[in-house]
Amino acid sequence: MQIKLCDIIAKLEAEVINPAQEEIGIKGLASLSEAGPDELSFYHDGRYLNDLKSTKAAAVLVSLEFNEEVGHVPLIKVKSPSLAFNEIAKDLYVSESNSYEKGIHPTAVIAEDVQIDPVTVSVGPNVVIGAGTKIGEGTTIGAGVIIGSNVEVGENGYFYPNVVIYDRSRIGKRVIVHGGSIIGSDGFGFEYDGSAHQKIEHFGYVIIEDDVEIGANCTIDRGRFGKTLIGQGSKFDNLVQVAHNVIIGKNCIFVADTAIGGSCKIGDNVTMAAQVGVAGHIEIGSNVVLVARTGATKSLAGGEPGKPAFYSGFPAGPIERVRKEMVFPRRLPNILSRLKAVEDQLSTE
Repeated sequence: MQIKLCDIIAKLEAEVINPAQEEIGIKGLASLSEAGPDELSFYHDGRYLNDLKSTKAAAVLVSLEFNEEVGHVPLIKVKSPSLAFNEIAKDLYVSESNSYEKGIHPTAVIAEDVQIDPVTVSVGPNVVIGAGTKIGEGTTIGAGVIIGSNVEVGENGYFYPNVVIYDRSRIGKRVIVHGGSIIGSDGFGFEYDGSAHQKIEHFGYVIIEDDVEIGANCTIDRGRFGKTLIGQGSKFDNLVQVAHNVIIGKNCIFVADTAIGGSCKIGDNVTMAAQVGVAGHIEIGSNVVLVARTGATKSLAGGEPGKPAFYSGFPAGPIERVRKEMVFPRRLPNILSRLKAVEDQLSTE
């Protein structure tokens, strides 16, 4: 697939700097350093200015404020080069994300009472859907996906191959779940009776609200009783673990290898960077950022919209205090050297 450069300019309602061959077909998107004469790129970070000045791209998306002297390539001025680049990506690569044809593959195993519209839904090979489940219109279910009984799936979802959704889960509209993720598995609950670890039954469920995206190989456990909740618009990187009965607010971000203990409450607009750990039964307020490798063992107060509260370290603390605490130990060798010099001086007097 290709899109004419003039159509891209019209779609973005953009101003163009430097002469452009507007009839040229754009066949792909690439970085500044790798783009060829039939590819579009974008520039949004001063660290890549040299790449921009030497790029061989057909055209480059730049911000409205861009004012550097670059004359060898057409510059398309837009409010956000990254978001504009993303819009063109949707047009160019839409065929890849919609690789399944509408209808139900003959190898799929679907219970008789499943509510599903084969005209608008795509069901891939070897899919299994249990009794009493409802699948919303426009949803795509990739190869090998297993959806349990009495599950509700909203409209226009996308479930990549080998996703597993346990019984009674409730999935909202426009939810994307990437390959290998499991929704609704048992929480990790055992109680020692003096001779063996007795399994604690988990008979709750998972609710995932609208516009959530879950990366590959994530696990979201159902409640021991009641719900585990993922709030609207929240986004998960790969390899994120959410334990039983966790309540997560809206528009949160969870980066790879983050793990959240059971029965935690997470506010709105919370970001947890890579390898964050949160102990069970605590609360994280809204508008909080936990930087990479933070370990939260106690509840943390929230911030304000546009002014988040930053925490780091283990155990987690306000980031400025933790940074100072990290610096002081590094000064110890110098302090000890000075102390020894004072002792040596005193011993000679």
